[in-house]
Amino acid sequence: MNERLKKHYIPLISLIIIAGLIFYIYRGKRDAITFITQTSGYISLLILTVSLIIGSLNLLLKYKNPISTYLRRDIGISGGILAVVHSITGLFVHLRGKMWLYFLNDEKHVRIDNFGLANYTGLISALIIILLLITSNDYFLKKLNPQKWKNVQRLSYLMFILIAMHCYFYRIGKDNLNIFFWFYIPLFTTVLILQIFGVYQNLSSRLSH
Repeated sequence: MNERLKKHYIPLISLIIIAGLIFYIYRGKRDAITFITQTSGYISLLILTVSLIIGSLNLLLKYKNPISTYLRRDIGISGGILAVVHSITGLFVHLRGKMWLYFLNDEKHVRIDNFGLANYTGLISALIIILLLITSNDYFLKKLNPQKWKNVQRLSYLMFILIAMHCYFYRIGKDNLNIFFWFYIPLFTTVLILQIFGVYQNLSSRLSH
């Protein structure tokens, strides 16, 4: 663990701090809760994107692609923790003191407007992330066996789809899609293209055998 701390977590934390400072320079004129929510959201999405494309990049570069590596796992853990921070602090940004209004309207009915859909997709993705964080260790890798463990970890793709939906509904609700087009879509497209490539490579490998 000490080796992972030096090789993975210290560099990751350093990059997160640098990214946080950059966000502070450009978006620091906000209250602390809003700043933490937005910064943790953007940075977690970048980190989670990296964690999802590592496997496909390995296939593209003809590298060995094992079931799990500590590097990919630690990158995912870092992004997941920030995503959970984003989810928790986000509940205190818009409706402080009336948290239920994120999910219910004034008549106590389920919200199905853009804001409500953004919150529900965010909530489900956060619950998936918590499950992934709990199982992202050697204990569960052995307990579940590698194949079952990998199947659990594949929920990260569902999580990413839900995050995309969360971002879309939130931006539609704010009537501001600029960030969605210029920041979110390039990330989602990168993951999609590389995942398609990874699936194609796997199918080609199986057919050749």
